[in-house]
Amino acid sequence: MDFATVIGLVALVALIVVGVQTGQLESSLVNMHAVFVVLGGGSVAMLINTPFKYLVKAVTELRALMFADETAEIQRTVPIMVGLAEQCRSVGLSALREADPKHANGFLARVSAAALEYNDSNFVKHVIELEINQGADELNEIANVYRTFAILSPMFGLLGTLIGIIGVLKQVSDPDAVGPAMATAITSAFYGILFSNMVCTPISGKIRSRMVAQIKLKAMILEGVLEIMKGSIPMVVERRLQSYLG
Repeated sequence: MDFATVIGLVALVALIVVGVQTGQLESSLVNMHAVFVVLGGGSVAMLINTPFKYLVKAVTELRALMFADETAEIQRTVPIMVGLAEQCRSVGLSALREADPKHANGFLARVSAAALEYNDSNFVKHVIELEINQGADELNEIANVYRTFAILSPMFGLLGTLIGIIGVLKQVSDPDAVGPAMATAITSAFYGILFSNMVCTPISGKIRSRMVAQIKLKAMILEGVLEIMKGSIPMVVERRLQSYLG
């Protein structure tokens, strides 16, 4: 679990609670006009802009994208690969069948299976590097969903403010109605800026950092398996993988 994300969410809730209790956040900030324009308009724009499968993945995989943490798996990879190297030195490449099927979401098992099936280090490297690149591209497209929404949200907030001001001008002859109507209009800009900077931009940044960590983790596993296929001793495998932790 990514503790930075958890702490950030707890801090956000705490800020909202304290803001309401101390009067820093007014009840007038809650209105359906702003929600309708910013979230509704932004969602429609995203449907037009982005392939549907990436929109679905951006929602269905949000928990994993935000809370999963590859740091522990990166640290565990070195001893796991050294152990595999020792087994392969003893009984041959067939020991790769014993690779942990859960490590790196099954990536270690897939690379090991490819090594056993093809027994050609160059071909295995080419195929697995394609998989790594495709996985990175997939995460980058999901991150782009949130980056795009972060750009659109303030614009729709401004649009909501303009719509609200039109309503204000219609009531300009009623001084008592102008104030509340103007407050409602301006909150659209508030929602747009808040949603962009407190939700979309942090999520896209978190996805990017996870993408970098995943590439490192998978590169370590591929490097380790390739060294094992070459017949490298466990000490060499360990030294090669330690360079990824620097």
